[in-house]
Amino acid sequence: MKILIVGAGAVGGLFGGLLQRQGVDVTYLVRQQRQLELASGLTVRLPDQTFDFQPRGCTAAQLATSAATFDLIVLTNKAYSLAEVIKDIRPLVSAQTMILPLLNGLRQLDDLDASFGAGQVLGGIAKTVATLADTHTVVVRSPGSQVTVGARTAAQDKAVTEIRALFADAGITLGDGHHILQSMWDKFCLMAPLGALNCLLQGSVGDYMQSEAGGAIALATIRECTDTAAASGYPLAAEGITAIERMLTNPKSSFTASMYRDMQQGLPIEGEHVVGDMLHRAEAMGVAAPNLTLAHAVLQTYSYKIAARQAG
Repeated sequence: MKILIVGAGAVGGLFGGLLQRQGVDVTYLVRQQRQLELASGLTVRLPDQTFDFQPRGCTAAQLATSAATFDLIVLTNKAYSLAEVIKDIRPLVSAQTMILPLLNGLRQLDDLDASFGAGQVLGGIAKTVATLADTHTVVVRSPGSQVTVGARTAAQDKAVTEIRALFADAGITLGDGHHILQSMWDKFCLMAPLGALNCLLQGSVGDYMQSEAGGAIALATIRECTDTAAASGYPLAAEGITAIERMLTNPKSSFTASMYRDMQQGLPIEGEHVVGDMLHRAEAMGVAAPNLTLAHAVLQTYSYKIAARQAG
């Protein structure tokens, strides 16, 4: 199986490295600067082992002129780059190509379906605490990294079975993908309120829980998201809601969303794709979402300032 991984950051480097170590044919779609950095190789530091590998990085222009196609394209890019990524991979997608997006939220499914057809777009989730310590080193800070791959149509079952077997042979832990859309909603209802709360209240879970209203705001924001999921036909189990409430009201937790960490560094954020999309789905379902509305305004203001600064 020929695999293209879009991006060679922490997620792409980790799971791509595991596949490549097993002998899988893996290529990475990257920008020119990242291609130059990859020439020196990557190191993956897992909690229990370390390994080095040599990624094959290619730019979109190089792949377009090579007439290459792939059996599986795995998206590990930031959500705000998705429109550009769709343009870049279009020449690489054949009628048999499966696309596995490992992005937070659900909006990527709508965008990819519109571009390639729902039959070629799988459901997927990545769970890992992985970061780029430097341009050449992926550090996985805790065990339990996993990928969930699920079929969205019966016609995708055979391809999903083959992909799961390939990933398992590479030592990648697999989540249960039998109800992939529900699983994606479950994660969405964690990541959307987490990002909203971190960015709105400007701190980690433990930080905002030191405020008088932090816990009440957190519970109300979670409820806006879980009510949206239920109205959309994907209600979370009671124990799932309880688990999210515990995670997002733990006064000792340093938990933060990558969106907040990017904001702290003055970088572009996935605000529209995660918080904005949850808000728009709430509005479409008639679910009142005042906290998401306020958080979305904060994120839009931040993104406007970043865009204005980049425009000079």
